[in-house]
Amino acid sequence: MKPKKQIPLLPLPYGPLSKLSHGFYPLSSFLLKVLPSMEMELEGAKSQFDGKEYISGALLTFTIYFIGIGAILVTWAFRNELIDDLKIRLAIFSISFIISLAIFMYILAYPKWKSSKVKLEVEKNLLFAARHLMIQTNAGVPLFDSIVSISEEYDDENLNYGAISKEFRKIVREVKSGKELTVALEESAVRNPSQYYKRAIWQLANANRAGANMGFVLKDIVEYLSSEQRIMIRNYGSQLNPLALFYMFTCIIAPTMGIIFLAIIVTIAGTPINDFVFITILVLLAIAQIVFIGLIKSRRPTVAL
Repeated sequence: MKPKKQIPLLPLPYGPLSKLSHGFYPLSSFLLKVLPSMEMELEGAKSQFDGKEYISGALLTFTIYFIGIGAILVTWAFRNELIDDLKIRLAIFSISFIISLAIFMYILAYPKWKSSKVKLEVEKNLLFAARHLMIQTNAGVPLFDSIVSISEEYDDENLNYGAISKEFRKIVREVKSGKELTVALEESAVRNPSQYYKRAIWQLANANRAGANMGFVLKDIVEYLSSEQRIMIRNYGSQLNPLALFYMFTCIIAPTMGIIFLAIIVTIAGTPINDFVFITILVLLAIAQIVFIGLIKSRRPTVAL
């Protein structure tokens, strides 16, 4: 039996100690009701865990890190004879809890990030793959043979369709194992997080079931995907203007004016500025730059260029 995929940051995913996560099932069942989208995110991230297993593993990870970090800090406090200080005890508890909680929140957020990444990989070549299918079906090639041609692996990466080729390979394997093409297409649409992929594949499945002309169906799909990408590009362009203005104010105008006012206040008060202030300003500016770069990159649409 193929082992399940490891939960990120879970140090004991296999073996006897991993069974400890089963003790968290009651709490994970409650958290799963609070996080109803977890099951869908895990499915979109191609995870083999269900929601209860994943959250239980995250709780086990939280417990292990909390105990491990706490034990290290307590050992340090004993060696330095600081364990009797109440403030040191509170600091040990706080540090262990905050770090463990941050890791726990990261694990809970990981499926959403992974699902989003899978979605972008699928949509990256979706329009190209749809055009490929349209050209082949218009030339008289059956739909299944067209899907096989997309699923084939080539030495040249430019001839592959990335995540689309991988997904189509699954469809081909399922059909060759005896499953109907329509059913395989519908199941492929269900297990993928991209709404554009779902709509395109469901149209193909419905057309294949009804015996419709695939050439006309794929032409409509290509036109729909093209129009959606043009809309996304226009929306992205309209979002860049306010982001650029906010970037100029936050990273250029505000720091410059702040330093000028700070210099005036220091001159009037006669108090010198130490290096810590300038280092803090530089660090905050670097963080702001990284945040803006990530914000702009996250809003950039995945289009076929």
